Amino acid sequence: MNKSYVLIAGFILLIAARPILAQHQHGGGMPSGGMPSGGMPSGGGAVPGYGGGMGDFEKAIAVQATERQAIQLRSWAQRTAALDRQIENIHRISESQSLSGLSTEIEQLEAALAADNMDRQEFLVSLSKAQHSGLHKPVRELTRTDSAMTKAFDEIKQGSGRTEDTKLLTKGLQIAKKAIAIERDEQQRVAHEMGATV
Repeated sequence: MNKSYVLIAGFILLIAARPILAQHQHGGGMPSGGMPSGGMPSGGGAVPGYGGGMGDFEKAIAVQATERQAIQLRSWAQRTAALDRQIENIHRISESQSLSGLSTEIEQLEAALAADNMDRQEFLVSLSKAQHSGLHKPVRELTRTDSAMTKAFDEIKQGSGRTEDTKLLTKGLQIAKKAIAIERDEQQRVAHEMGATV
């Protein structure tokens, strides 16, 4: 009799366990739309930041500045700030003194512009393909400042030789100021994106 009871109880437990086993095999033990054992959401969902372009986290990692780039960027930004002060100084002198006394300042400005241009080129060349992609907008603006600076200096140099007319000099200084302002803004933007300081 005891043996019969044991067999009956075992049969009942087996029948009761079948629906549970079927649910585990077909549903992965998770509600519909949940996360199965493979790690990807069921129902065709995508993991945020993947499959739809570069997410914020991936971009932050991709554009992170190397130690050398951080130093280059800081040095370049300091040089650009000094260049801005030189432009202001030339503007003050042109308003208060004869333009014939600007020769030394113009020579110093030419050297400073060349150095700033070199810093810009060296930094941009140092960027990896991933950094270029992640920073394409500020990189584009920084590239444009090169030609703007060249144009500005040409007009400043020509204008400084016209003692009777300061319009060309003033125009060149204005172009230079605008280009420098853009360059400094983009340096700040790049530094922020790359996790560096300027």
